[in-house]
Amino acid sequence: MALHNQPRLGRLAVALAFTVGLWPSAAQADVDVRRMVPLVKRNVSVARAWSDARGRVPILVELPPGSSAQDRGLLPVAPGFGARHVKPSDLASFAASQPEGRLRMAPPRRLLLDVSGVWTHASLARATTGYDGSGVVVGIIDTGIDPFHADFRHADGTTRVSWVIQGTLPTGKHPELEQAYGCRSPDHSPCAIWSAADINAAVAANDAASLPYDDDGHGTHVASIALGNGGLMSGKQPRFVGVAPKATLIVAAPGDASGFSDPDILNAARFIFERAGSMGMPAVVNVSLGSDFGPHDGKSALGRGLAAMVGPDFPGRSIVVAAGNSGSLYSMGEKGPLGTHTEAHISPHAVTRVPLLIPGYEGTIEGSAFVWITFRKGDDVQVALEGPGETNLIGFVERGDQAGDKTDTLSAAVVNNTKSETVHIPGDTNSAVVAWEGSWEGSEPFTVLLKGRGDAQLWVTGTGDAAPGLTIGLSFLRALRFGTIGVPAAHSELIAVGCTVNRISWLPVGSPNVLTLASYGGVDNPVADSSCYFSSAGPTATGGLKPDLSAPGGFVGAAMAASADPRIVEDSMFEQPGCPDPTKPCHVLDDSHALTSGTSMSAPHVAGAVALLLQARPSLTQAELLEILQAGSKYPSGDVPFDYQLGAGQLDVLGAFSVLQDSVAPATEVAASYYVMSSPYLRPDPSWVIEGRIALRQADGSVMSSSEAPTVHVVGARVQAAPQRVRPGLWRFSVSADEATGGTSATLDVRYRGVSLGKRVVPIGVDGWAAGTGVKAVGGCGISAQATSCPEPPMWFAALLLVGGVVRRRKRARSSR
Repeated sequence: MALHNQPRLGRLAVALAFTVGLWPSAAQADVDVRRMVPLVKRNVSVARAWSDARGRVPILVELPPGSSAQDRGLLPVAPGFGARHVKPSDLASFAASQPEGRLRMAPPRRLLLDVSGVWTHASLARATTGYDGSGVVVGIIDTGIDPFHADFRHADGTTRVSWVIQGTLPTGKHPELEQAYGCRSPDHSPCAIWSAADINAAVAANDAASLPYDDDGHGTHVASIALGNGGLMSGKQPRFVGVAPKATLIVAAPGDASGFSDPDILNAARFIFERAGSMGMPAVVNVSLGSDFGPHDGKSALGRGLAAMVGPDFPGRSIVVAAGNSGSLYSMGEKGPLGTHTEAHISPHAVTRVPLLIPGYEGTIEGSAFVWITFRKGDDVQVALEGPGETNLIGFVERGDQAGDKTDTLSAAVVNNTKSETVHIPGDTNSAVVAWEGSWEGSEPFTVLLKGRGDAQLWVTGTGDAAPGLTIGLSFLRALRFGTIGVPAAHSELIAVGCTVNRISWLPVGSPNVLTLASYGGVDNPVADSSCYFSSAGPTATGGLKPDLSAPGGFVGAAMAASADPRIVEDSMFEQPGCPDPTKPCHVLDDSHALTSGTSMSAPHVAGAVALLLQARPSLTQAELLEILQAGSKYPSGDVPFDYQLGAGQLDVLGAFSVLQDSVAPATEVAASYYVMSSPYLRPDPSWVIEGRIALRQADGSVMSSSEAPTVHVVGARVQAAPQRVRPGLWRFSVSADEATGGTSATLDVRYRGVSLGKRVVPIGVDGWAAGTGVKAVGGCGISAQATSCPEPPMWFAALLLVGGVVRRRKRARSSR
């Protein structure tokens, strides 16, 4: 069922996914369909957990070289990929019909300005350069759009939305396009398509039933940040103006309350790029959704499918994605830090135990859990699962094998694979999947057991009562902040955006008093322009720098869809607890704008900046745009306790234009220069390389250029790659540690013209715990069975959660100090 047919349930589910500070209530793995067929036959609920609203399983097919999707009866959703939605009972026959294709299935992906322009210099850049996004398409893959909202209408009232494709029943307005994008096929998700003329006619007739919609409000808010015009048709001075206020908008809303399938996301991106191409315009696509589960090395099918649409062969195209909201760490008494990611070293002399539980949860849990494990190439590790009370659910499973079992209340499976063609854990990675589903007592932990030789990186996602929401959800008992970058953000060719705090005070509509945050992320007296404590951090599973850069995402004011106005609609994403007067929503700024937070709000700032750059130079490629954005970025003026959450710096649109137009000042002094590292520690393995970026900046923070390279000095480790110039003011380098250096540390010093940009001590260990990096509590949160100390007010904890088509009230994690 589409969102349009269940507006209240849609709002509940998506409000949770957007505002929680942790990713979603479903797991996302790329698993080969052929290997899933026997599991589905034994346990129909496995297929149900991965199905769309019609009960069909979305399948991505990676095509063999030289073949086309159409010839195989598939929808061509991305270069090298086809798709079909298949009944669970037809999985075996469908797999047999595609003998040469790799078939991947994945559960749904989840959703993840008047002040922000000061931090990003967007307003100053528009005034200085004259660029405003004209002639460029900004595509938004999200929950939809409120077509009546003034921010998306011209001064004469006509729409700025050029095209919309939405996951609802076809309207028949554009039959050829509906055919091309699979809207009418029972083998694909249904969809309706509107043009600007369709929208204008329905708006003029006040025919809301014939229009696109946004029951949740997330897509409207995101679009407004990228290209909202502040409501020119109102005749008032615009206040909440997006980064590219004259760009052309194309909206793709392929998801419903259950989330977004990978094939539908890729089909949505294809729609945007092809519609933009038909209009002769360059385009940037914003994807503010993702997952904690799956390959964090860029090898997910979704990441590779999106990346296949951009690159050197597609100038004038770009994709920007949210980094994720999983960087939070929590503590509960002596337990913790708790979170979604951890690491473990597996010694051949002992079994390594990795426990998980839902802290503070009382009662019986009904839900599912999915753990993705990545090992190093060459590691040989067996995987097992213990249930509550240390009961043996799945015995040790060797590489290349899988096992499943069920009890009266639980079904469980372990898939452990390296290069097997029968399971699509990508063949060039070494990973495993652990999953269970059913009911269990909330106070009882599960434990993943690892035996053999190697190093493991683990990520967890829960569904149902195990999802993050009113509690922090299923968590590792010894979690790490770094390495939490999401999927598909981990792909090296997608521009991933982390979060900085936009504001710490605001004036709610109808209130005489300005609200100011007393605490944020466990930090008293927070300051704006700091890192968001929840922002997912790098590195990737291979040590790469992610996010690529950051942008304002904490407490961003932007368009509020009428269907999400908390003053008239229950369970709105803007209806946040913690307001001084609980009867008056305090995150509404005026009658059509409101505040919310997340990397979902950060990404569209960068997408808008890309639109300005493409207006100036339509032939720019994805790689060139990333280099320009990083080279022009700046270091935030607030608190950045962990630079591996930041990326190369914070978005500075004016700085990006100085790089693009080669108007960078020559080097004078290094007063504001800095460098960042992708990881807080090194491993005693010269093949495990961590990356660094050096930003040369004048005293005022502006970019400075120099042909003279900075130098990197390391004691106790080695420089793997000396600084290389990327763009004016931006240099990259990498370092690694030798074998047998675990337990020691290296000293790193970056210098320019003999002046140090800051020394740092980098611990060396086989994992984050051995290196001593996993125990810092800065930006962490305390929880108990009664309360959660973070955030204040608790913007990321919703009161209700959609589970299996019904709404279940969950015990609220209240904020306290």
